[in-house]
Amino acid sequence: MSKGELGRVAAAVQARVPYLSCATDAPAPDGWIGCAELVADPSLVRHEIEATMPGRRTDDIQVAASLYVQSYAYRVASLAVAAYALDLPSPSCEPDVLAVLVQRHRPARIAVLDPVCHRLDAPALAARLLDGHLRPFIATVRESTRIGQRLLWGNVASAIASIFGAVHSVGPCGDPAVRWRAELFHQAAEPWLGGLGEWSQLERPGAFGWYWNRTSCCLWYQTDGGWYCEDCSLHDRAELEASRAAALVGSERS
Repeated sequence: MSKGELGRVAAAVQARVPYLSCATDAPAPDGWIGCAELVADPSLVRHEIEATMPGRRTDDIQVAASLYVQSYAYRVASLAVAAYALDLPSPSCEPDVLAVLVQRHRPARIAVLDPVCHRLDAPALAARLLDGHLRPFIATVRESTRIGQRLLWGNVASAIASIFGAVHSVGPCGDPAVRWRAELFHQAAEPWLGGLGEWSQLERPGAFGWYWNRTSCCLWYQTDGGWYCEDCSLHDRAELEASRAAALVGSERS
């Protein structure tokens, strides 16, 4: 990790969530692919999605595309959203300064090639990340593969919610400032993410649960050995709430 503002912000994010890290260089011989290349080239995106299919244990290109987009969105949003959630300047999230590395059959690492971070409010971050990067990326994916736009944006919403959730998870009752910033972000993101999910919460003495409930499905259950994600719309909502409440009571007693 290089010194300077990016290094300080990334270190602060990792102090809260150790696995939210980034590289600062992206050598092509090591397998890194520039995000701008992916956004601009439907055939490259199709090739990269197809390469993940055996590891994802699916022969359905739509399922593989859905899972690729969900992992990609999580990685390219990770540092920018986590820094915003902690009230820090956000690393760049534009395609021309990011690169991804596929490991474990998915985009698993992100490189940020711009050392400058930016103090952004929720509307500015949503515009840069969603309109400036993920909107054209989704358009390229859909040019290469027939798959529903709402499904892919639902994956984006879930990925971003997972980042907020990870940053929030400190102590038995979480970080209320992160919840507040997440609400501001999702209000600003309404043009892209509206209707794709909502936050819910459960409170018990000494314990607090904060959950994202999506209104779509990423199709993971259609892979060989896959199942429903924790926030999947296919869960019975009453059963899911009961399971969450039981887990919260268990964490309170432990």
